[in-house]
Amino acid sequence: FCVYLIQSAPTMASPNPVARAYNGLITCLAVISGFIFGLMAFFIGADVFMRNVMDSGMPWVIEATEYAMYVATVFAAPWVLREGSHVSVDVITSVLPQRYGRYVVLVASLLGSVICLIVFYYSAIATIQAFERSSMVYKSFTIPEWWINIFVPFGMALMTIEFFLLFWSRLVHSSTAQSGNQV
Repeated sequence: FCVYLIQSAPTMASPNPVARAYNGLITCLAVISGFIFGLMAFFIGADVFMRNVMDSGMPWVIEATEYAMYVATVFAAPWVLREGSHVSVDVITSVLPQRYGRYVVLVASLLGSVICLIVFYYSAIATIQAFERSSMVYKSFTIPEWWINIFVPFGMALMTIEFFLLFWSRLVHSSTAQSGNQV
């Protein structure tokens, strides 16, 4: 399914194979995120049904949903940023002259990239340390802590790239700096 999306999406039409692969990754992660949210809805509904009708639920569903929501959010975030589907506050840029508003948007995009890079760095350190210490999480599931942590540096690396691409496209194409995807 992801291969079909990659081949049919107009934004994937870059002649650069690295760009096509990266765009495909972002699209596939968004599709996987949607699938995860669908599974969450199904299992929560099944758990409620079983508890109310059969007097026995699935105790692991709540914890699995916590992890699934976290993973789905990390997977979808770069795509949401790319599509401009995130919540943006344009109170400042809407009252500034276009020239100054452009600078605010450029700085916000670059700042987003830098912040994501910092979070990537520290979360990667925390993930490596959890791996080296063999830290475990004991709840309904007993799993290595780094299995949970690994998604933060992964997602922040992609968000760093997306914010930088947003900054770069706004720098190169000044007409998109204040219209379209606000940060």
